[in-house]
Amino acid sequence: MKRLLVAMIVITALGPAFAAFPEGAAVTSSSMEPRAASGLRGDSTAIAAAQAMVDAMGGKSIWSSLRSLRLVHEWFPWNRPDSYIETESIDLTGLRSHADRKSEINHEIRAYSPEGGGWRIQNGVLARSRPEALAADLARAPFNFFRLVSAVAKDDSSYEIRWGEGDIPGTRRLEFYGPDGQLGGWVILNVDGEPIVKATPDYRYTLGPLKRFGNLRLPAWGVYDTGYTRYEMVAAYGDHEPFDPSLFIVPGGLHE
Repeated sequence: MKRLLVAMIVITALGPAFAAFPEGAAVTSSSMEPRAASGLRGDSTAIAAAQAMVDAMGGKSIWSSLRSLRLVHEWFPWNRPDSYIETESIDLTGLRSHADRKSEINHEIRAYSPEGGGWRIQNGVLARSRPEALAADLARAPFNFFRLVSAVAKDDSSYEIRWGEGDIPGTRRLEFYGPDGQLGGWVILNVDGEPIVKATPDYRYTLGPLKRFGNLRLPAWGVYDTGYTRYEMVAAYGDHEPFDPSLFIVPGGLHE
């Protein structure tokens, strides 16, 4: 009698919980947990397309863990006798960038950060950015293509994604807006969800097919819209650790 009474009490207590599931439904731990809502704002189908782009480029689990990205390009400007190798370091935790560009006859380093300001070292000569130039760099930084990919993977609520009309016949573009509602950049995807154009109000690049660099898949090359310059991706390295902040500060001993 005692066992029957205990069983009836247990069934009564658990009844409301099981009543939430229809008869025949599988009860798993995942189905009982609420799904976290995406922090990205905008059109749901545009957000889904942006997430498909992340999947094509290596996947959410890879991109969401990245805190720094180092890219090695070879650039071919039309008006220079030399191509040059650029090692670009992009901080994915803040608005910091460092680019080291070197050839047999030139060496230039450019960097900006909120802490260190903007600066350039051209063949050993230091020049600091004017305040308005630094402000422009920091305003553009959130719409760097690779920062956008990182932001989509991390469901960053700072961004709103909408559809816009693409400039390739029959295409639409993914438009990225900042917290102020201003359009900062856009991407055009092919039918496989791979990026074929990256652009901001200041530039537009046509992109080549994705190439594998470790666990990342990135455009193998890019051509500036006017043909002024083009690049080939030589190497790429992602890391879950941030860069040393001193990378973005003017090296000691240099003065204007």
